[in-house]
Amino acid sequence: PNTALLSLVLMAGTFFLALFLRKFKNSAFLPGKVRRLIGDFGVPISIFVMALVDFFIKDTYTQKLKVPKGLEVTNAAARGWFIHPLGNHKIFPIWMMFASVVPALLVFILIFLETQITTLIVSKPERKLVKGSGFHLDLLLIVGMGGVAALFGMPWLSATTVRTITHANALTVMSKASAPGDKAQILEVKEQRISGFLVAVLIGISILMEPILKYIPLAVLFGIFLYMGVTSLFGIQLFDRILLMLMPPKYHPDEPYVKMVKTWRMHLFTFTQIVTLAVLWVVKSTPASLALPFVLILTVPLRRFLLPRIFQDIELQC
Repeated sequence: PNTALLSLVLMAGTFFLALFLRKFKNSAFLPGKVRRLIGDFGVPISIFVMALVDFFIKDTYTQKLKVPKGLEVTNAAARGWFIHPLGNHKIFPIWMMFASVVPALLVFILIFLETQITTLIVSKPERKLVKGSGFHLDLLLIVGMGGVAALFGMPWLSATTVRTITHANALTVMSKASAPGDKAQILEVKEQRISGFLVAVLIGISILMEPILKYIPLAVLFGIFLYMGVTSLFGIQLFDRILLMLMPPKYHPDEPYVKMVKTWRMHLFTFTQIVTLAVLWVVKSTPASLALPFVLILTVPLRRFLLPRIFQDIELQC
C-alpha cells in the first residue's frame, strides 16, 4: 500500500509541478528572463525534485527506471548485431517472404497515418509556420530508417504525436496579454533543426548516464507522460469543442466553427468524433487490435462520403 501511495504522489507531484512551472512562465512574478528560464526547464526541474523526494524516503520501495549498462543487444545469446534477411539459423522460406506482405501492409498503414496526422497537427495555420511542411520528406526518411533498422534488430520509427506537439510548443513564441482576460496569441515558431538534433544526441548519450538514471522512479516518468499528453491537448479543436459541450453558448469563443455552425450541429459533429475515437480505442484495447489499421482506413470513407450527407461543406471546413 505504501508503494502504491508513494507512486501516486510522485506521479501527481511531477505532473502538477511541471504544469505549474509551465504556467509560471507567463505569470507576473520574477524578472522575465528568470521566469522564462524556469518555465522552459519545468520538466527537468520536476523530475529532479520528485526524484529527490523519492531518494530521501528510504523505508518505501518504488520501481526505478531500468537502464542497460553500456551498448548491447537485448538478448546476446539469441542474436548478434546484424539480422540476416534470409535467416540467422535457417533459410527463410520463399513463401513466407510473400506472405509477409500482409503484416507489412498493416505496419505501413499505421506508420503512414501516424506520420501524416502528426505533420498535419503541427502544420496547422494557427502556428503560423513559415517554412514548408515535409510531408513527403518525413515519410521517405522514416521508411528508409525503418529498412535499415530491421537489419540490426532495432525498432521501427514513426512520428510520435505527443512528443512532436510538445517539441513544437517548446519552440512557440507567445504574445503577452495586453489586457486582463486576453489569451496569449502565437507570434512565431522557431523553425530549426538544432533542437531536434540535440535531442537525438542526448538520447544517445543517456546510455552513459546509467548511474544517474537508475534513481529516477517510473512513477515520475508516468507523471511526465501525463503532462505531455495533457499539454498536447491544448489547441486541438476536438478537445476545445468537447469543453464547449459543457459551456453555455454565451461563453463560447469567437471561432469560425462557433460563428458559422449552429451550436447543436457543432455538438453533433463533436459527438460523432467521440464515438469514432471510442471505437478505435476499443479495437486497440482488445485482441482485435491487429485489425486497427483497417478500422483506421474506414475513417476515410466515413469522412469523404458519409459525413457530407449529414453536414454541409462549409460546416466541415470550419
